[in-house]
Amino acid sequence: MKNIYKIVLGLILILNFNQTNSQEATNDTIVPVSLEGVVVSTPFNESLENNVISVDKVNLGDLGFLKSQSIPKALYNVPGVSFITTGPGIQKPVIRGLSGNRVVTVYQGIRFENMQWGDEHGLEIHTSGISSIEVIKGPMSVLYGSDAIGGVLYISPESYLSENGLKVDIESLYNSNYSGINSSVGLNTKINKFSLLARASIIDAGDYENADGVVENTWTEMTDFKFGVGFNTDNFESDLRFNYTATNLGIPHEEHGDHDDHDDDHDDDHDDDHEEEEESYQELENTIISWKNSLKFDNKSELQVTLGLSDNLRKEFGHHEEHGDHDDDHDDDHDDDDHDDDHDDHDDHEGEAHIDMQLQTTSLDFKYIFPKTDKFEFILGGSILNQENSNFGEEELIPDAEKQDLGFYGISHVHLENLDLMVGFRGDQRDIHAHDHHTNSDFDKSYSSFTASFGLKKNLGTSSVLRLNYASGYRAPNLSELFADGVHHGTARYEIGNDRLSVEKTNQIDLSLQTYSEKTTFGVDIFYNFCNNHIFLNPTGSSIDDMPVYNYSQADSNIAGLEVALSGKTNLDWLTYNTSIEYLSGKLEEGGYLPLISPLTFKLDFDLDFSEAGLYEIGLLSKANQNDVSDFETPTESYSLIDISGSYMLNMANNDLNLFWSVSNLFDKEYVDHLSRLKNLNIHDMGRNISVGLKYSF
Repeated sequence: MKNIYKIVLGLILILNFNQTNSQEATNDTIVPVSLEGVVVSTPFNESLENNVISVDKVNLGDLGFLKSQSIPKALYNVPGVSFITTGPGIQKPVIRGLSGNRVVTVYQGIRFENMQWGDEHGLEIHTSGISSIEVIKGPMSVLYGSDAIGGVLYISPESYLSENGLKVDIESLYNSNYSGINSSVGLNTKINKFSLLARASIIDAGDYENADGVVENTWTEMTDFKFGVGFNTDNFESDLRFNYTATNLGIPHEEHGDHDDHDDDHDDDHDDDHEEEEESYQELENTIISWKNSLKFDNKSELQVTLGLSDNLRKEFGHHEEHGDHDDDHDDDHDDDDHDDDHDDHDDHEGEAHIDMQLQTTSLDFKYIFPKTDKFEFILGGSILNQENSNFGEEELIPDAEKQDLGFYGISHVHLENLDLMVGFRGDQRDIHAHDHHTNSDFDKSYSSFTASFGLKKNLGTSSVLRLNYASGYRAPNLSELFADGVHHGTARYEIGNDRLSVEKTNQIDLSLQTYSEKTTFGVDIFYNFCNNHIFLNPTGSSIDDMPVYNYSQADSNIAGLEVALSGKTNLDWLTYNTSIEYLSGKLEEGGYLPLISPLTFKLDFDLDFSEAGLYEIGLLSKANQNDVSDFETPTESYSLIDISGSYMLNMANNDLNLFWSVSNLFDKEYVDHLSRLKNLNIHDMGRNISVGLKYSF
């Protein structure tokens, strides 16, 4: 693999050997991460170039249709970001080795809390109707409170039209590997001061295939509806958003061997992809309502208030007899005769769900932006959050509980000649009341913390920017870590919580350098993150109900890493490139390694633009061995994948018709990614997949 890196980097140097550098920074480079536009995830809504905090921003409209089909694809070229996967249906973000509720996801301006239930739950956000994604890598508790110790994903919905008019778009994509359809239709209109948009999307995907055959029970179904109403005057803006998503997911439980008898007609019909005796699945419903208001005063100050309401429902059905708890209870509940082979409607399934949970969250976020001077900016803000978890099924992963968060912060920005300083502070209080049905006991927990941040940005001439940031962060233990006591079927473990866990506290130093020339953009990031009281699962060596027992424990840890990215144009007018190398190390201070640490990773993309109508891309992904694993992980071998894709634009009735195609894993490589949750079941990742799609706007 080292030879691959040398060859590719040598090629890039040759391509750029005769380039002429410019002393002035420019944004005329072809890069997947935008350098333009306003950043909304940081306090002062500045451009990426002027921001003290290093932020990666991806505009989905600039990516093309294929790369915007999922959040992992959209963030593919952002160094330091990876995803825990369970087949193609579940993707959970990992930022610099930290995941779960150590990463805060903000969607429609409010915290998106559906991932709180466990490792096997992804974002469940359909990318249609999303305009951009911003990534903050590292602690951001000063602005977002508890949990933002790994970073933040800030997902912005599509914008309203800027002028009066009507826009309609239709898009659809077919994936051959799992007979998957991903389609969407959207409407966006503006009439004077009022704006309205609506969008409906569906995903219907069967079981995926790898080198061994069909991986049963990895199917996904999703229905998504988005709606927005906006009102805008000179000094007042109001934006009401609604998003409803219903997702059904198959849950693979068992080891899959050889599937030589796989029916060649899989591509045409996935009705038989998952046999009834292995059928376990989840029904998930997410409802999000946000109402953001902004009032501007005559003294140039501004008050922003955002109200949020989210309702997350989770039901789990299927066979759990192998776990020993419910041999007699579930045999009658899951009658094969009552399950339609094409899994079009799981609501007719006999019996109640084994797991039936509801998570309701209400929130209020506010900030007052003081009048800006030439050299000084200041913001005061705060947040209030109430969250209730309720159980209705016969199994209880986490107890009935209520959580309240209260936080206040202040952030200042000082502008000096060629130097910018940012200083922030925040105080937080979290109260938890829980009722444990196992012991019929009540628990009351309170956590408080003070966090701070300091950053500086130094312009080195006219073409380079140096950033140095320090930030502390905190995370209170979640309900699973505190109160778990039972089999977690999604992870095949018996987990035992610890109600004596302390708050996690992190301190990160991040040094980044970015340089710009007429044809290239180069960036390097070096960071070190130290965590006190890192919470992790510790295997006990014993078993209950034939399941290995894990206790939640704490120890100090550290994560260090290096990210290097280079992108730009070559001497060939039709050829541009983007490449990056990522290295990450995560260790426990008492010895051993942290889980879910991505190995050394190399990425290289070439864009070939031969005409105004056509664009082609060749991508290489190469990952090294990962042998530095935690006590409950298995090592993974190195692998390299080649992807190719293309797009073509046609004019139809004076409107644009875009045609897209791609072949991922071109050579049908047999591999296992280190962050795949199926690797412990000896299940390989997806084989070759051919995608074809179109998008029409009018």
